[in-house]
Formats: sequence, structure tokens, C-alpha cells
Amino acid sequence: FLRLIVLLILACGGMPRAASALQATPTASPTSVTCHVTPRSTAEILTLAEANPSEREPILELPTGDDADPATTAAITTVLREMAACLTTGDMLRFYALHSDGWLRRSLGIVDGMAILTTSIPPLDDGHHARYVGPWHVQMLTDGRVLAAVLLVVGDDPRPDPNRTRVLIFTHSDGHWLVDETIA
Repeated sequence: FLRLIVLLILACGGMPRAASALQATPTASPTSVTCHVTPRSTAEILTLAEANPSEREPILELPTGDDADPATTAAITTVLREMAACLTTGDMLRFYALHSDGWLRRSLGIVDGMAILTTSIPPLDDGHHARYVGPWHVQMLTDGRVLAAVLLVVGDDPRPDPNRTRVLIFTHSDGHWLVDETIA
């Protein structure tokens, strides 16, 4: 049970930030994708977790941008599917490879020992899967990042908890989209 709580805290981006979002009809993200991203090393994760976090100011209102083009939306959807596959298999070093250094500093540096604890989470039990419903409201922001609303679902709950809805802000780095911020 503790493992699931830690998994959810990390998947949701650590400490929540206040924001408002518009409702939309999300689409389901299949979980048939596998987790093949090159993993980060445990040493790299521990180093980032110990670094002085470069905290951004809490986001009080969601940033707005223009609707993302279909190719960008598809790329973000692919990242979300791989993140879900990595969460399902408990492969946190690969999950962290889908996040920016800044996200890791802010999220793993919050609780002492969180980084080492989360690098060895076993797969989800009983055939449960993690999946992200969405993305929706995918927008290109003026700073080049992409905003996307998602809902994390773990297991087979027929009524996902809307409190798990998050806005993820992705940054493009070395040809890949990475989660850079998480907004509750």
C-alpha cells in the first residue's frame, strides 16, 4: 500500500500546486505500449534529488496558449503511454527518464530519502495497470513548452478519482518531450 502511495505522489508530481482547468471529454490511453526509454542511473537521480531545487513560483492560474498541432499532440500522447507502462512495471529509472532535471529536483528533493526509495518500486500487483486518460487541452505555450491535462488511473477503478487530474507541462529536450512541471 505504501508503494502505491509513493508511486501516486511521484506520478502526480510531488507537492500539488493550485490551478484551475476547464472540463473536456478525455480519451483513454491504451496500456499496450512498453517502457523502452533509456533509463537514468540511480546515481544521477540521487544527485538531482540532493541539488538545491530551482523552485518556480507556484502557478495560480493555468498558462494559456494555442491549440497544439496533431503531431505534437500525438507525441505527448506517446510519452504518456510510455510513462504509464513504466509505472505499471515499476521501472522508475525509465519513468524518470521521461522527466526533466528540473522536475526531478523539485519532486524528489522534497522528502529526504524519496529518490532512493522510488528507484526500486516493484511492478503493480494483481495485473493492475497505470494509465493516463487524456491528454486534453493540449496547448503550445509562448515559451515553447506544451501544456496537457491528464488523469492518472491506477488499477481498474470504474470511477477514476478526478482529484488525480493534473496539468503536465512538457519541455522539448534533445529531440524528446519531457515532463517539466506538474500542476494539481
